[in-house]
Amino acid sequence: MIEALLSLRLPGLWVTPVSEKYDLEVTCRVGGRKRGEGWGLVTLKGKDAVIDESLALIRDHPSVGGVDVTSRGDRSATIVVDVVHCPACEVLITSRSFLVFPVEIQKGWMKWLLITDNETLGEVIEGLGELGIENRVDRLTPLGEKGVLTDRQEEVIRKAFSLGYFDFPRGKDSIEVAKEVGVSISTLSEILRAAERRIFSEYLRA
Repeated sequence: MIEALLSLRLPGLWVTPVSEKYDLEVTCRVGGRKRGEGWGLVTLKGKDAVIDESLALIRDHPSVGGVDVTSRGDRSATIVVDVVHCPACEVLITSRSFLVFPVEIQKGWMKWLLITDNETLGEVIEGLGELGIENRVDRLTPLGEKGVLTDRQEEVIRKAFSLGYFDFPRGKDSIEVAKEVGVSISTLSEILRAAERRIFSEYLRA
């Protein structure tokens, strides 16, 4: 088994114009209903005025059937987006892979973390290529060949734990933790997701 970080550029999906136009932290959990359609539980973080503008763009985008704002806080919003057309999402969701959520969306790119095998990853990349979807593999990590965590993952997750990031309510949020460890918010999220996946995998094998 391998852990693959796969980046996709989907110009026909609402995520591309929103993440390219606005300075927002965007993450998404994706589900499917039927062929080519699905939904996303999306979190938007940024300035309130920017969130308002982005919501208007999402509602008007041709890939979207509807938007339901489930919660709205200071500088954040959680929404459910009904997607009427996303063939690339279908390729990923129907593959023989474990998908680690949330999916990060940065500057027009969706970053999917997959736990899969080499054959399935090849099938996914081939399927995306047949759709004309621009994609790249940012990272491949064989599972089971290293310790549970890399040194960097252990350093970051210990710092996040000591700062109360995993507490409810949180002692420190992702912005504060990222500053403490000297990385961007997106890098922090990637490190924590990979570390959590390794910890869960080790626990479930016990």
